[in-house]
Amino acid sequence: MGKEYDAPIKGNILIVDDSLDNLRLLSSVLMKQGYRVHCVADGEMALHAIRGEFPDLILLDVVLPAISGYKLCQILQTNEKTREIPIIFISALDSESDKVQAFKLGCSDYITKPFFLRELVLRVENQLKIYREKENFKKLLYQSAQERKTVAHDLNQSRALLAGVLNSSLDGVAAFEAIRDRWGIIVNFRWLVVNPVAAMTVGETGDSLRGKLLLENLSGHLFEGLFDLFVQVVENCIVLDKEHYYNRDQNWFHIVAVKLGDGFAMNFRDITDRKQMEIELKEANLELKRQANIDSLTQVANRRRFDEYLNQEWSRCAREKQTLALILCDVDFFKFYNDAYGHQAGDECLHKVAQGMSLAIKRPADVVFRYGGEEFAMILPFTQGEGALTVAEDVRERILKLQIPHDLSQVSNYVTLSLGVSSIIPSPDSSPESLIAAADRALYEAKALGRNRVKYKALELPLA
Repeated sequence: MGKEYDAPIKGNILIVDDSLDNLRLLSSVLMKQGYRVHCVADGEMALHAIRGEFPDLILLDVVLPAISGYKLCQILQTNEKTREIPIIFISALDSESDKVQAFKLGCSDYITKPFFLRELVLRVENQLKIYREKENFKKLLYQSAQERKTVAHDLNQSRALLAGVLNSSLDGVAAFEAIRDRWGIIVNFRWLVVNPVAAMTVGETGDSLRGKLLLENLSGHLFEGLFDLFVQVVENCIVLDKEHYYNRDQNWFHIVAVKLGDGFAMNFRDITDRKQMEIELKEANLELKRQANIDSLTQVANRRRFDEYLNQEWSRCAREKQTLALILCDVDFFKFYNDAYGHQAGDECLHKVAQGMSLAIKRPADVVFRYGGEEFAMILPFTQGEGALTVAEDVRERILKLQIPHDLSQVSNYVTLSLGVSSIIPSPDSSPESLIAAADRALYEAKALGRNRVKYKALELPLA
């Protein structure tokens, strides 16, 4: 792309002249200088163009069809939105009266024809520079005025707030002065300002508190345990923003304290109701999270939780170089059970199996999951293969001892389980999927060998 397209636009110039030759010449010269140029041949077209977009500068001929250059200049000068646009007259009229009239109407410069192109360019640049400096100065003045208005408004507002906040605020508001010993160490604070809510909260009146020392009778006081924090507010200019539990009344307060001179100002609010709602909401969220991770039928963890927990414990055992064991199991011939006893009885059977499996685990980290359909899983962190086999056998025996009738089972008169076990010390060469696959192969072997049994599958890691 050419440089003329890359260069930034220096300004937007409107040329008004009924001579096509002049328009071509002026536009060509100015465009080469980096200006965007719009040309029109009469005053009406100029007004239409200005209404569409305000130019940064206007080059204006005096003698024009319909509306003369003088008249157009007068129209623009009487309009608040256009009066600041610099106008340079370019005219063959060179008498003193013509120039005086132009400047009286508000033009910025007057160039007589014929003119020198270099001179014209310099005058355009000069007027645009003046125009932009005026605009910048106006912006600065406006910003300064707005800032003064803001300061004045804030000051008036502060005065109004200071006059009304103490008696109208629903929060406790107080101010304290630091009391220092001869070494300059803060040893106490004196009440200076206190509103009715603050006085009522600490069980006194405003008159009795003003001038009183904060540490007087502080035992059981609302601010007990906060003295050192108040000292930090004054000495280190920190902002204290704290939720404080008032044990005597079992209330919660939100306290905000900021440095004020050689002391501090404080605002405090009773938030007991809000804290109670937060506690209830937290408990509700925990319950929702629990329900999201629990299988509604069996009341053990669901498949979604299985995936999360397996990845979590995989990472933990990998960090600590400990064994992670997995048990997968199926209810034997469960389809036959549903066919014989119905789906409602099948649901009750799965619930009993899940609860029986839960009784076999002893450690908080060991978790039972409904893996899908009649399939269950158990994740046993920090458990080697031998221990996992013991747990699996215990689970098998527990379910058999439940003596849930199953007339269509081909291995027992009662509901039984087939279980596949595997274990591994997680490493970069393995993945949770490999552990699942190994346990699944062990489960397949348990079924193939006649069901109602436990099989262990060693997990073979790829050679380095």
